[in-house]
Parts: sequence; structure tokens; C-alpha cells
Amino acid sequence: MEAPLIKKRWLDHLLDVFAALGALCILAVCIVMIAMSISRETLFVLKGGDDIVAWLCAASAFLILGQTFQHGGIVRVEMVLDAVGPRRRWPLEVVSLTICLIFAGYAAWALGTFAWQSWEINDVSQGQIVIPLWMPQSFAVLGAIGFLLAVADEWLRVVRRQKPRYQLAQEAKLAAGDFGETV
Repeated sequence: MEAPLIKKRWLDHLLDVFAALGALCILAVCIVMIAMSISRETLFVLKGGDDIVAWLCAASAFLILGQTFQHGGIVRVEMVLDAVGPRRRWPLEVVSLTICLIFAGYAAWALGTFAWQSWEINDVSQGQIVIPLWMPQSFAVLGAIGFLLAVADEWLRVVRRQKPRYQLAQEAKLAAGDFGETV
């Protein structure tokens, strides 16, 4: 039995773009690490490879947050929500998503402020490659904004008494016979 198709909205497309950028960052990490390994055996010198890998890892972790949340890949309070039953589930889900929304909003604001301040004072990296710090920091800001939008979207769905997308994704997974690790 095939899961029902959910029409993609602009937010879904935006989170897909962020996830693709995150995947490209992981690919770039692989390429840089291979180049660093080769550089140890040859005369080719790759300066700042460790810095680049660190920036790419941070970027990939933040860029994928929104889509991961939307698809149920982030640990939530699902076990507690299932245990309380459907009548008490809705208010608890609203409360937990409200807390998550506040956290995501603060994270987006704090990271944005941090990157903005780096841009204002022309802060640069301290490693072997000197670049303005707002550049790698901007990927964390984008990812945090994507996460904020995904949480806000799910919060609105739950407040309107609709099933959140992460619950629909979990139900589709179970309906397809995938009883592997559930979040």
C-alpha cells in the first residue's frame, strides 16, 4: 500500500534545498578529507583542510535540521504523547511544540545576531585560511531559520488540530511495514 502523496509547498521546497546543500557539504567533507590524505603522501599541500571540514560539518548539521524535524527524525516526546492517550495528547503536543518553537526562534535570533556582529566588525577566522567568519556562520543561520519555519509549520498544524507531518511520516512508515527504529 502506497502512502498518500502530500502536495509540496514552498516550505517543503525550501527545506529540500537546505537539505541538498547539507548533503553537498557532507560530500565536500569527503572530498577535502581524501585530498588531505593524499596531501600527506605527496608534495601537494592542503592548508586549512581541518578548518574547511569543521565549517562544512557545522553547515551540514544546521542545514538539515528543518527537513529532519518535518520527517520525524528528531527525538521528540512521542513515547509520552502515546502513553497519555488522544485526549491529553493535543495539549501536551501544543506545549512541547511551543517550547520547541521558542527554542528554535531564540537559536535563529542568536545565530543571526552572532553572524551579523561578525560581519559588522569584520571578524575573520584564526586558522590557516583567513576568511570572514560570517560566511561559514551564515549556513548555521539559514539552517536555524529553516528549523524555525518547520517547527512553526508543525505548531500551526497541531493548533488547528491537524496531524503534524512528522506523525504522518511515522504512520506511513509503519503502514509500509517498516517497524525499524522509531523516533
